[in-house]
Amino acid sequence: MSGFSISLQQPVQQASQGGPVRVETSNFVVRSLTAADVTPEFARWFDDPLMLQGLNLSALHFSVEGLRAFIASFNNLDNYFIGVLDKHSQSLQGFYNFSVNRVHRVATLTMGMAPHTQVARQILWEVSEPLFDEMFSRPDIEKISARVLASNRRVLFALANNEHFVPEALLRQECLGVDGKRLDVLAIACFKDLALRPPKRPLERPASAVPAGQGGNA
Repeated sequence: MSGFSISLQQPVQQASQGGPVRVETSNFVVRSLTAADVTPEFARWFDDPLMLQGLNLSALHFSVEGLRAFIASFNNLDNYFIGVLDKHSQSLQGFYNFSVNRVHRVATLTMGMAPHTQVARQILWEVSEPLFDEMFSRPDIEKISARVLASNRRVLFALANNEHFVPEALLRQECLGVDGKRLDVLAIACFKDLALRPPKRPLERPASAVPAGQGGNA
């Protein structure tokens, strides 16, 4: 799933290092990525029109070496680049990127899924809650904040009736699109405080099984 309009700017390399993230669900391994995880296919994600439209970015033209350097710059403390891998095929299905303000204990989130996937909502439902709980177990994160382009219907569908995010505001003409037009943005958040999370729903969640090797975008 892509659609968060936060720019994927390379963070400043920090001297401190935190512990890598690793969470397993029924169908996925969710872990901090390393430079060794970068493939030519992964680098091409950042030139894909669907991915770029959701992230509100122009093509990044990452080389494999450039993307490896970018991934290696995340220190699992001030910033995280976390991959979602199919447990059976080990193919990369998507990523969660967190930038942490440790003073205010707020993590800003960008997400993306393998271009053209049809299963982003299932990944979101299965992966987000255990991953967010892992992030909230770290002392510097008490809120996860994200922004979604109001025009990104795929992401809004993926978020419908979710048990993680709550809407905070609709920000009119908040940012410029790559075509120069002003865009509305939906601000959403997930909280460490359970009282601020959406109620659990009795309805059955979407099926979360993902065929080996299948990828794409929300």
